[in-house]
Amino acid sequence: MTPTTCLGVRTPAPADSFDAARDAAPLNTRLVLAHRPVDRDIAECFRIEHVPLPALRDGQVLLKTEQISIDICAAGRMHENAPDGDILAMGGVMPCSTVSRVLASRHVGFKEGDCVLAHSGWQSHDLVDGAEIRRKLYAAVAPVGAALGVYGLYGFIAWSAVREVCVPRPGDTMVLAAASGPIGATAGQLAQQHGARVVAVTSSDEKCRHVREQYGFEVALDRHAPDFADQLQAACPDGIDIFLEGVHGHCIDAVMPLLNDGARLPLCGIMEGELWPSMSADRLPAFFNAVLMRRLVVRSFTHRDITRLHPQHLVDPAFLSDMGALLRNGQVHWHEQVLDGLEQAPRALALLARGDNLGKLIVRIA
Repeated sequence: MTPTTCLGVRTPAPADSFDAARDAAPLNTRLVLAHRPVDRDIAECFRIEHVPLPALRDGQVLLKTEQISIDICAAGRMHENAPDGDILAMGGVMPCSTVSRVLASRHVGFKEGDCVLAHSGWQSHDLVDGAEIRRKLYAAVAPVGAALGVYGLYGFIAWSAVREVCVPRPGDTMVLAAASGPIGATAGQLAQQHGARVVAVTSSDEKCRHVREQYGFEVALDRHAPDFADQLQAACPDGIDIFLEGVHGHCIDAVMPLLNDGARLPLCGIMEGELWPSMSADRLPAFFNAVLMRRLVVRSFTHRDITRLHPQHLVDPAFLSDMGALLRNGQVHWHEQVLDGLEQAPRALALLARGDNLGKLIVRIA
């Protein structure tokens, strides 16, 4: 199924822009961190800079950013107490995956006009070693922007979690937190293909309608409903065999009493400090007791786990082949929300942090 986007499909940059890149390096426009988000909205924490790019050297590629991925982990990187290695320095460019166009190349593996998956972050251009480029992108399987979501890291996390942790079987009940996001939506569809029954949990009536219509999930519940726990229990009369946590952990209290013996719990991207926001002293012993007595399988599945287990995760041939076939055949659907203009990236991140987005959030750069 063709993905739904807010603003349609981007057209490639005109060929004369590639010729111009040979004559003079463009000026790079970038967004850099100007303030920590302390008593400030995320959207007010960045400033725009315009800086010249150095000359292209042997083995390097000059890239023009066309689409940038807006990721929830970016909000965590803005804080001084982010995990080691993830703290964004003041004046630093926010890192993220990008769909980029090769403007000029002195690397044998790339030529002008190639579309690639890179890691250029919130900036209009980047000068990189060719070996750092993740893979070339082709529109024959899916629109190139899918490499930022269902056909990239998010899809790979979902695909790996389903294969290695969820292991869905016919008749299993799977509860998806953050079911409208790219990981939850993909994992739920893959589980359905193995015969599991999916109960989707979202954060609004609009998202509930969306996941039922877009992904065919049998039941969709709003976790903000005052009787959410009762609704979940009614939706899972035979208990829960798989619970995929996506971000906030706000429905774990309702899920825990319903977990069956041997239930599998992949944790895919909980925000720092968000798990059980109102945690009390007796919850952790109760959780460990449930793990022991009900033989729960709990496994983290974040980008760090994926990178450690599969260093070449974004060019994993099994994933590219399997997911590529599913996308071509219309067996996996996805949704993108697109904002236009590099300057929209901070606003897009604030939108994502509030949970006001729908599907994979992307910023497109003209």
